Amino acid sequence: FASASFALADVKATKKRPGGTVNDVVLALCAGGLRQLLLSRGEALPERDLRAQVPVNIRAGEQEHALGNELTSLFVELPVSEGDPIERYRRVVERAEQLKVGSQRAGGKAIIDLADMGPPLAGALVARSMFGGTRMFNLTITNVPGPQEQLYALGAPLVEILPLVPLFAGHTVGIAVVSYAGQMIFGLNVDSAAAPDVGVLVEGIERSFSELQAPKRTSVRKAHAGGVRR
Repeated sequence: FASASFALADVKATKKRPGGTVNDVVLALCAGGLRQLLLSRGEALPERDLRAQVPVNIRAGEQEHALGNELTSLFVELPVSEGDPIERYRRVVERAEQLKVGSQRAGGKAIIDLADMGPPLAGALVARSMFGGTRMFNLTITNVPGPQEQLYALGAPLVEILPLVPLFAGHTVGIAVVSYAGQMIFGLNVDSAAAPDVGVLVEGIERSFSELQAPKRTSVRKAHAGGVRR
């Protein structure tokens, strides 16, 4: 297990410039981190990229406090083959928008329902029909908004939340993200035997975040170099 954290205000500012959502920023950072992990190992980048299962809450607002889960899953292609960080982000936004207006939400809900109610073969058959017999997904990425006010237990402040998503059978990496008290924390749960280099993934996520902010920093450097102060 490893973690990385960012100021939530900086994450929101990052997505304002090119558009998109906070969740798009999360997916783009994960794509950049996974790209760096593969490159550091000398592995060929997959031509069809990596597919992430992204759980999505479909509970209506008036049912917010009802018991039980009401989830579907979107299966998002992470553009790890794209080297340009801005273009990588734009491709994440484009793919996410396509999924939101498509029929995959219903298909993801069907897989979850069958896995919960029926034999494993039923869910597998639905998955094959959706993805042409290929592997259903490579990893899970879940992003949950948490309370923004600091919480306390017996007077002691809760300083940090470290999120964790269990690994699916045969999977190497799972990424859980939670926002709490002005911070966004990435929790990276990995198979220690298959991914002892989880630190590279952390560095890749942090580097991707810096790259998405780079245009703003570059303009400031140019202004200083020219002797202009604002």
